[in-house]
Amino acid sequence: MGSALPEQEITTKDINRRIYEATGLEITNGLVERLTGVRARHYRAADEQSSDLAVRAARQAIERADISVDQIDLIIFAACTQDISEPATANIVQEKLGANNSQVLDVKNACNSFLNGLDVADSHIRCGKSRCALVVSGETLSIGIDWKIHNLDELKSRLAGLTLGDGGAAMVLVAAPESEGRGILTTRFRSYGEMWRLATVLAGGSMHRMDERFSYFRSESAKLRDAAYEFIPAMVESVFEASGWKPTDVEVACGHQVTKELVHGLAKVCNVPTESSIITVEDYGNTAAASIPIALAKAYDQGKLKRGTKIMLAGGAAGFSVGVIPIIW
Repeated sequence: MGSALPEQEITTKDINRRIYEATGLEITNGLVERLTGVRARHYRAADEQSSDLAVRAARQAIERADISVDQIDLIIFAACTQDISEPATANIVQEKLGANNSQVLDVKNACNSFLNGLDVADSHIRCGKSRCALVVSGETLSIGIDWKIHNLDELKSRLAGLTLGDGGAAMVLVAAPESEGRGILTTRFRSYGEMWRLATVLAGGSMHRMDERFSYFRSESAKLRDAAYEFIPAMVESVFEASGWKPTDVEVACGHQVTKELVHGLAKVCNVPTESSIITVEDYGNTAAASIPIALAKAYDQGKLKRGTKIMLAGGAAGFSVGVIPIIW
């Protein structure tokens, strides 16, 4: 595992000041933190791209895995943001890493992009198409924040944007004998496409092209929260049945992190020990597709990932989609 954060840290007070400078609207100090649990987040430098954060994290993961870049035969870039519309940002990651022996592609599914990327990499390895895969995420979400908030109604639809943070993460996966009993046990995904309007950045496609008016993040946070509580627990339960685990078997839980309350609330509903949850949202904000692997990298840094550790990765994403992956380290 590897992770990377931009140098610039932005606090809640910084957020309030930027909104006031843009519109004159004063937001009560601590409001964002009280509602979301986010104390701080990191924003990219002006010349820092999604691929840069992904590459920094990848280099750390590659060093820890004790492999050379020449051994990597698959690179998957999985994020909400990207450097350019075309070609795939994975090409830029490949060039910066010098991983010339790799097949590359992007996987995009909002905040579940990294989980989907793991699923694709796992499938490649299982069917013998790859021996060593690198899944990376680099999120520069700060570019999609609309600071022009003039009243409380606008604050309601844009509050989630104020929790966004930038960051990158990476995981190296290699083939191992089934007899070792390690790795990704199964994957479970389901989507509810009728809910796609609940969280959007509408620009960049055929609908609105590059119209700046549609280039900002918008969400209906309450409805997304309801969807998470409705659909994620059932998916987690199906994974327990498939893997033979009990909820109390989970030693490390890494969920997509929108608010601290939601992370703990879902753990409680799923009967997973609260202390197993790795919390990053307080200091890094909502880093979208990078949030789950950043949390896993944090667990790695803290020495919580040992041979045989049982890990649950779970995410709910715009779309609306649900993904759950159990792993034995």
